[in-house]
Amino acid sequence: MRKSLCLLCFSICIFVCSACSTDDINNPILGSWKLTSWSIAIPFDLNSDAKFNTNLLDETNCEVNEVLSFDTHSLVASKNTFNPELTVSLKDGTSDKYIIKESCAEGAIGFATEYTQINAQSVSFNGAAGSVTVSTLTMVYKDAIKVYNEALTEVLETKDLTLVYEKE
Repeated sequence: MRKSLCLLCFSICIFVCSACSTDDINNPILGSWKLTSWSIAIPFDLNSDAKFNTNLLDETNCEVNEVLSFDTHSLVASKNTFNPELTVSLKDGTSDKYIIKESCAEGAIGFATEYTQINAQSVSFNGAAGSVTVSTLTMVYKDAIKVYNEALTEVLETKDLTLVYEKE
């Protein structure tokens, strides 16, 4: 009887251990990712410190607390998404002088959606593809930012929006 009880306990342990997936443990996308860069590849100086940056997070007066959370059920969520309203226009008579105006979103904006993990280094959600390295997630939203003429009456071009996150 004692041998049967030990064998039963051993069998249960084997079953429980085999039910745990090492894929989930080794999956680089799982966990929390903090937003560290928000870029449209145009250098600008919104905070008037005479330093031009392509990373809006270095220039913004808006609060930035965005953290993406990826779970094992193919869900990604953010409770405090960084979502400023950005107006970009090209200064009349120039080809590389931009006027950028930002207004901060009030309150907290969040989302939860499904993500698709293409492979260990690629993920997609919200219409964007992302690449994962050891501790960096880069999401690119193609043609997400419109660039207007100075009068804001005509769209002259579009820019990709690149978001970079660091693993927490």
